[in-house]
Amino acid sequence: MKTDRFGNYIGTDSRHTYYRVEDFSDYPQISSSISKSDNTESVYVRYYNSDNGQSIVVRFSDHSNNATLFGDQLDWTATREEILFHLGLATRTFIPDTRLFIDTRQVSKKTVSQYQEAELTIGEMYELGAGADLSDYTGKLAKGSNYLIQGTKVKEFKDTRIDAFGNERVFGKFVYQVKPA
Repeated sequence: MKTDRFGNYIGTDSRHTYYRVEDFSDYPQISSSISKSDNTESVYVRYYNSDNGQSIVVRFSDHSNNATLFGDQLDWTATREEILFHLGLATRTFIPDTRLFIDTRQVSKKTVSQYQEAELTIGEMYELGAGADLSDYTGKLAKGSNYLIQGTKVKEFKDTRIDAFGNERVFGKFVYQVKPA
């Protein structure tokens, strides 16, 4: 049994995976074609924009390939808007995922009595949102906890992680604006 580098089974051409073709009848310049792999279960749906010559392939498969990993093809999760973007019929804006951070440290039970308690819990401080002024609570314990507030603002950071290739990536989502047909 053949598998890809992630352990996903690579099928044979005896059975092809489920696929779908997006309906772009409202865009007469878009045509589509289907091709099935000669030696795996993969199915490829190619969309072509005759107005500008741009095309994109959406790959339906149970295993990965370099073309989808590096963005040369879209995988089966591609949305209508994403296809339109690759055909030059939509724009997109990247909105990074963010997380909030309050500079705190925990104090021991025997020293809790040495600190004043703030009027807000740590959760309520986070609810104030990014950039909120915490200077009234700095040096105090968050209500009902042993978290000593050390910062003066609720900070916001982009959500970054290391991907499968060892590169730092900013996670988020694209918001699409579709051009009228």
